[in-house]
Amino acid sequence: MSNNIGIIGLGRCGMPAAKKFLESGYRVVGHARREEVISVFREAGGEHAASPAEVAKESDMIIVIVLNDQQVLDVINGSQGILQSARPGTLVICMSTINRENLLAVHNLCSEKGVDLVDCPFTGGPARVSSGTLTLICAAKPDLVEKARPHLELIGRITSVGEQPGMAQAVKHCNQLLVCTIHAATIELITLAQKTGVDPKLTCDVVGSGIGGNDYFRLLSTAILEDSPSPGGMGQLWKDVNIVVTSAREHNLPLLVADSASQYFNMAVSQNLANEDSKLLLDVLRRMIER
Repeated sequence: MSNNIGIIGLGRCGMPAAKKFLESGYRVVGHARREEVISVFREAGGEHAASPAEVAKESDMIIVIVLNDQQVLDVINGSQGILQSARPGTLVICMSTINRENLLAVHNLCSEKGVDLVDCPFTGGPARVSSGTLTLICAAKPDLVEKARPHLELIGRITSVGEQPGMAQAVKHCNQLLVCTIHAATIELITLAQKTGVDPKLTCDVVGSGIGGNDYFRLLSTAILEDSPSPGGMGQLWKDVNIVVTSAREHNLPLLVADSASQYFNMAVSQNLANEDSKLLLDVLRRMIER
């Protein structure tokens, strides 16, 4: 496989991934919709294509790292999608977090065209893209994982979870259950600290250094208290926690904590915060208690 790589979706993680590949000597052909993103990509040395189909004409391996299910379906099988021009043997890496049935659907569509697809969501956040330390969750035949490995390991380390497409999504959904519930618990913790009169920063330092501390709590609490970017976007986490809730219902699981956490994100989106930083979930809780 050559050092031509396509990236569709140049957002919070797609852009740092593109820059990482460019810095490593790759020719990167990308596609995004927002003009300001396209400008940044070009300034970094990337080549912007007018559509996913145009990306496929120029690339042997294509990373899809868009926000949601519909976007994945569109960029792979839409009228200007990858499958309109991809050559047999092209390797598509789906790094988006989506519902398992849609991952299986695009896998089958790719197979019909002789295109290989690796189910590869990830965890770690934007900062770990640049440092090359993402946790990459791969479900695909071993030969496809090995084909992708030398390229993907520029941005992270692969954990293979089996050959069946969709299994990596299932693991990622479990991960997002924990992330989203920690997110909800963190805004409640900070609010409780404020209401009881203790210093929220001191409280978060204590909690973060103790047995309940974890990377996500430390990153999120710091973002809230220092007004810096948090690890995730609101729309992304809203989408993810509702995938978790949907999956639980399909399996008749009463995931009460996940269901409660989803209500915070649902309220945030109803308040037009879908395109905002997820640290603003704290404002949703504040508005509730100020009524």
